[in-house]
Amino acid sequence: MCSGGFMTEKSIRYLKVLAKVKEKKISQKQAAEELNVSVRQIYRLYEKLLKDGPDGFISKKHGKPGNHQLPKITKARVLELFGYEKYEGFGPTFMSEKLLELHSIKISVETARLWMIECGVWHPHKEKRPKVHQQRQRRSRLGELVQIDGSHHRWFEGRGEACCLIVFIDDATGRTFGMLFETETTAAYMITLKKYMLKYKGLPNACYSDRHGIFKVNIIPNCTKEDSPIETQFGRACRELGMGLIWANSPQAKGRVERQNSTLQDRLVKEFRIAGISKIEQGNDFLETFWDKHNKRFSIRPADEEDDHLAPLSEAAVDRILCFKEVRIVTKNLEIQYDNTIFQVINKESRGLSGEKITVLESLDGKISFEYKNKKILLNKLSEVICEGKEVNSKEIDRFLKQRKTNRKPAWNHPMVRGRRIKPTFPS
Repeated sequence: MCSGGFMTEKSIRYLKVLAKVKEKKISQKQAAEELNVSVRQIYRLYEKLLKDGPDGFISKKHGKPGNHQLPKITKARVLELFGYEKYEGFGPTFMSEKLLELHSIKISVETARLWMIECGVWHPHKEKRPKVHQQRQRRSRLGELVQIDGSHHRWFEGRGEACCLIVFIDDATGRTFGMLFETETTAAYMITLKKYMLKYKGLPNACYSDRHGIFKVNIIPNCTKEDSPIETQFGRACRELGMGLIWANSPQAKGRVERQNSTLQDRLVKEFRIAGISKIEQGNDFLETFWDKHNKRFSIRPADEEDDHLAPLSEAAVDRILCFKEVRIVTKNLEIQYDNTIFQVINKESRGLSGEKITVLESLDGKISFEYKNKKILLNKLSEVICEGKEVNSKEIDRFLKQRKTNRKPAWNHPMVRGRRIKPTFPS
């Protein structure tokens, strides 16, 4: 009989067959065939049975600490680090990575999870019922399709204002690139696209975006002519660069960039916290090296090794495309109006420009130039009309209202300030 202890199912099966050998019901060769082991192994096990009985099949390591158990001092140090403020909200995977990177403590993700549950800094998630969605295969080549989106979040937590991260993620590999801006604008996407081209030496073959007004004209004005192109400034820039622009019908359709936003809102926020970053300029400097490390950790190899990026253009050619372009008609006085400002043509051939169309180019840094039939012409600034009204899109409205609110000074007799201000006096 067994004196106690844990015996595996395998050991119980061996014991039953060897009991038949002991009772002379089967031979040792037949036992070896039944257990699918060598006859020599049966000799060894049978001798153990005769010498120690059933207790010989119980593991001697049962109830003892494992050989690969981490030292208690290591566990105490890790539990102490869990309590640090800068590691608040870390998940097991990210925590195990930072322990190795910053403290040279190597523990598995599962060990980190168990220890975090033990000290109460992590609560296991409830198993969710799986959702069934039709799977879309990744594109096969690098640069064939890049999903783009803006993620509004408090990236610096309480250390700075909320801002927007413009994210570009390659559909084939998951390679990610992005920059921080105050808000999501056309200029922000153009700047990020230019930085993407300079970093990776090429332009995406196509971009996959949502249907926001930055990418798609959703309301067509009644004054638009039938032959006029209906496109946004970013759509026009993509066309001139030779890139495609695809609009998603739902957020789930561009789920890759949406999931990446969720991942970055967890990991990147904590990276900024560790580095002590609280400003957009500091954040963009940090991202220049962060993306290489992030992509080395998460990106995958494409199905086809051929690079499908478009050939990069010169920086001057890109600047001429990634800008704001508007068409104006020259009046009889050889004048045009743009952005509440009147300009007058001063070229020598100005007499023939009356009634002609001139293209106004406003660069991303605010410089204005003019072209006529793809040739630069000079215009003189005559007058400027100060207009307080400003057209603001839905992505900028919160920041615009906040600025207006901080610049606004309430009247002296406002109920909220009455009693703290003195009524102004005027000379008689």
